[in-house]
Amino acid sequence: MNKKYWDEYYLEKRGLQEPSSFAVDIFKLIDKPSAILELGCGNGRDSFYFAENGLQVYALDQSEIIINQIKRNNINPFFICENIEKIIDNFNYQVSNCYARFFLHALNENEENKAIKSIAKILPKNGFFFSESRSVKSSLYGEGEHFSKDVYSTDHKRRFIRKNDLIIKLEQNGFSIENIVESDGLARFEDDNPVVIRIYAKKVSNI
Repeated sequence: MNKKYWDEYYLEKRGLQEPSSFAVDIFKLIDKPSAILELGCGNGRDSFYFAENGLQVYALDQSEIIINQIKRNNINPFFICENIEKIIDNFNYQVSNCYARFFLHALNENEENKAIKSIAKILPKNGFFFSESRSVKSSLYGEGEHFSKDVYSTDHKRRFIRKNDLIIKLEQNGFSIENIVESDGLARFEDDNPVVIRIYAKKVSNI
């Protein structure tokens, strides 16, 4: 995770926006009432949406800049400035859903492996993991400076995700893939229309 980049990004004090289409879509699938953990919450656009619609939200981001901007005295959303690996042994909240939009592709592969293991430990049996990430089929793949396998940098460093690799990792950590889509048209922002992987996975066993 390039913490320095995201701290500088959020120094521009980017305000709240409408929730992402991914958040709106997965909200329909979540049993209510329930609790959700968001990883890489950024400016809180989806965290606030979930909370305003009745979910208890715990939201993590490593950027002190953005967490200090959006943190409130109330407990929903409850914002935590930390890395998921570091809270795993002290996460004392019960959640049945984990949400990660544009999170996994911000991690290097080793960080991704650890994050998926942590998610599997936090979620109970029959809990759900919802993820949206940039695919290797995106137009930006191969653009800019090449750092390592599937990692390129234009305005910042990104690791593009291979669908089958992600499926294997999730299954190895006790998840069953309930639905997966790899397409453009799902995460448009201004002139950017990336191919993303949306995946819904259910925890069916402990590793």
